[in-house]
Amino acid sequence: MAIPIFTIKNRATFKKIKENGRFIRSQNINIQILRSQNLNERIGVGFTATKRLGKAVCRNKAKRVMRELAKKILINGEINSYYVLIAKSSLLKEPFEQLLEELKYKIK
Repeated sequence: MAIPIFTIKNRATFKKIKENGRFIRSQNINIQILRSQNLNERIGVGFTATKRLGKAVCRNKAKRVMRELAKKILINGEINSYYVLIAKSSLLKEPFEQLLEELKYKIK
């Protein structure tokens, strides 16, 4: 049975994850992880693409790529956890398969 994944939408939740969570640097994606006991056996995922990445078209594409990465990788993540994926400008230049491998490696 697949673990339910929900999208983080509140700014307060993003701030809580940033202040209390673990930060993992990577070549194309930075990751923030926070373990929490009050998620009822679910995984929360948030996506961040800043204006530094480019115009709206680039930011939207980066978010689409990160959503697909989350569907494929974070479904196997730790339950009762929040994950925030932060796009870097190199994300749009890398092949999807390489991004999958990078995220698998960093999550473990």
